[in-house]
Amino acid sequence: MFPSVVLPQDKRIFCVDSVSFYASCECQYRNLPPLTTRLAVVSDLKRSGSVILAATPALKALGIKTAGRLYEIEQLPYAVRRTIQLVEPRMLAYMKTSIRVLDVLHQFAPPEAIRVYSIDESFIDMTGTDRLFGSDLQAALKIKEAILKQTGIHVRIGIGPNNVIAKLTLDLIGKKEGIARCGYADVARRLHDFPIRKMWGVGHRMEQHLQMMGIETIGDLAMRPVEELHERFGVIGAELWHHAWGLDASPTLLPPRHLFEKAPQRTIGHGVTLMQDYYQFERIQNVLNELVQDVAARCRFSNQVGWTVHIGVRYSRNVVRSGFSRQIRLPYPTSDERIILRHVLQLFEPNWLDGEPVRFLSVAVGHLTADQGTLQLSLFEDNARLWKRRRLLKAMDVVNLRYGKGTIRLAVSFLDTSVAKRRLRFVGGHPGGDLHDSVS
Repeated sequence: MFPSVVLPQDKRIFCVDSVSFYASCECQYRNLPPLTTRLAVVSDLKRSGSVILAATPALKALGIKTAGRLYEIEQLPYAVRRTIQLVEPRMLAYMKTSIRVLDVLHQFAPPEAIRVYSIDESFIDMTGTDRLFGSDLQAALKIKEAILKQTGIHVRIGIGPNNVIAKLTLDLIGKKEGIARCGYADVARRLHDFPIRKMWGVGHRMEQHLQMMGIETIGDLAMRPVEELHERFGVIGAELWHHAWGLDASPTLLPPRHLFEKAPQRTIGHGVTLMQDYYQFERIQNVLNELVQDVAARCRFSNQVGWTVHIGVRYSRNVVRSGFSRQIRLPYPTSDERIILRHVLQLFEPNWLDGEPVRFLSVAVGHLTADQGTLQLSLFEDNARLWKRRRLLKAMDVVNLRYGKGTIRLAVSFLDTSVAKRRLRFVGGHPGGDLHDSVS
């Protein structure tokens, strides 16, 4: 069964994913075989509850999975534990290796045919390259061999007529088989029996909502009327239904001129997962203050001001209420952290019940517009002081840009509850490693 829609033209899309990327990088740096070495990359080796960011296939065979916890390894028998290497992440080194993998992909397709999805995953439009690289299987093997030879990283490849089928094929079949291909006619037979939680775009909360509707598999989702899903979940529901049938109209080629154009930002935000639950308002306020400083500085750096302020809060997992998010429109656009913080606290205080354990906080400024260099005069503010503060913030930005982020920061960043000092050493939420790392 297939919905009565006009199918887009078949393309030849490869979704290329590195095997246990962070762990494979560490093995490659140590001249260890990544498929047989037991190695885990852990966010913080000093904490038993730290997240396992990556585990090699040999370690996964012991039941240790990515996104597990360090204590799961610590609970293994000593004879097994002593065969496992534990390392902390070096994000800067991984980024270098990711670029090397991308360089190999450019040997098979031009820049406009490659879409980077994440540090370890990319889409590549191989349409029309069969005379150069052969059939789908032959081309995939050539890509795998070239990446392994030039970087030491093993990859898996999903192949399909569009981005969605290529990605689903990779996630559901290719990660076991190494290389897998699905066409439109194969979607129902090969993909519909998988649990809905394994579908691209379905997170834990969406899975719960779908299960409440009796949807347990991708096939169950595909058989529901698209109108029902749209009514329940909006555009996302309709998109999931299309993806369940492998339908995707997103472009696979990027016009060359767009490669050098920066997409306009609509929102600038930042979030942080706390190392422990925060219960006291003062501690939470300090973190919000630091997040606001970061967001406001980025607004000023991009020469933009925002009309809206948004806050997101997530609680510890053992709390019934998962958290909340709120947004407010400002009377005038701003990039002043003091004004932003005032509205952030106005959103936070009435919605947070005293003592609820906060584990994640985010702040964003939206509806951005170009900063024209003028100041919105206010009847309720000392406008002379606003001008003076504006010049002070610009001066701080210049110093931080020249001498490094965090060179000048507010006193709150030196408190024990601060997350700013820790974040300055991080890349993508994890330790960046030694800036003088020789890994190439």
